[in-house]
Formats: sequence, structure tokens, C-alpha cells
Amino acid sequence: MISTRHAASVALVLALALIPTAIHSYWGAVARDGLSTSNVPSILDGMSSTPTPRKAVWVMNNFQSEDWIERTYLAGTDDVVLFVGRSYDPKRLYHHPELALLRAYETEPAGIAYAASRPDVPLHIVTTKRQDQHGVAVYALLYDGQFIANPVAFQLKTSAELLVGGRKPMTLFMASDLAGARDRAADSPAARVLLAAIAAFEAQAPAADR
Repeated sequence: MISTRHAASVALVLALALIPTAIHSYWGAVARDGLSTSNVPSILDGMSSTPTPRKAVWVMNNFQSEDWIERTYLAGTDDVVLFVGRSYDPKRLYHHPELALLRAYETEPAGIAYAASRPDVPLHIVTTKRQDQHGVAVYALLYDGQFIANPVAFQLKTSAELLVGGRKPMTLFMASDLAGARDRAADSPAARVLLAAIAAFEAQAPAADR
């Protein structure tokens, strides 16, 4: 015979454990901020662009994102490919995004740099190589108004919040110059495009939840 003395306590614990499942699986609760990558203009800081042939199904499969853009900007004599994508599954974005976006290239993380014009934005630097062609990519991660320097610390900090709260979108900005110089990455054409895109994205007036 099973004692019912602790039935109420057990039921309460089980109910609490079901809260995250209900929030994310059944209610699909998300915290919308009204921002969109579509508001990043096709001309940034005088640099014109053309869309890349990236497919929506590829972005969904890799990043769980329906809100994204990818364009090639002409920065002086350099072609810089800019990807901006948002996802409610942050790990899809912060866990080595270069492995997906630069799949045809050998990539190597090269630390974090800061541009003098935006010391608040940690620029994650990645060097690239394909045959004899060397280049550089820079990316930044934005979550809830804050730029992320350490994704592991971010994951630990937000894990409890994500268990019981609505999911918030993370935004990935990546600019790659696959023929660009690797030195002074924070002042490179790729960084220029990236920071211009961030400024345009931040300039959006937050809209009411939709």
C-alpha cells in the first residue's frame, strides 16, 4: 500500500517541473521586442549591397530563424558578406556560427577585439582560409540589449531565467571578408560593415509586442 502522506508535496513538485515544458512546448511563450533584421538598410555608411543566394530553408535548418538577411556590401575594394539573423534558440547562433556560415572555408577563432568607436561591442574574430586565400570574419551577439563576450557565461546566467520565462531573441551579426587582411581586424572593412549594421539595427524604435 502506498502512503498518501506526502502526496500533496509530490504533486506540487511535479507541477513545478511541468512549468518549463508548458511554457515552451505548449504555450510557445516568447518575449517579442518588435525589432527586425529587415530594417537593416541595403546601403550602410555609403556602402551598397546585393542579396546573396542564401535560402530560407537553410537558415531555418541551421539557426531556427525566419528573421534574417544576407547581403554582399562593397566596402572600398573589398566584398564583405553580412549576415544578420535572429532566433529564439540562442545556442544555434552563439555556438560557432562560422562553422555554418563559412562552411566551405577552414576557420580558426582568433579571440575578441574592440573597435575604438564601439568599445561596448565584443567583436569575435575568426580567420579564414581556402586553398591559398586568407581572410577574416567578425561577429557579434546581441541579447536583451546586451552584447555577449562569453557565450558559456551567458548560458549559465540565463539558464534559470529561460526555464520559467518566455524566450527572448538573440541576434547574430557576422561580416566576412574572405580576402581581407587579418591584422587590425577591429578596423577592417568587415568590422566597418558589421558596426554599421549594428547601429542601424539599434536605431529601430521598439514596437509593441505583435
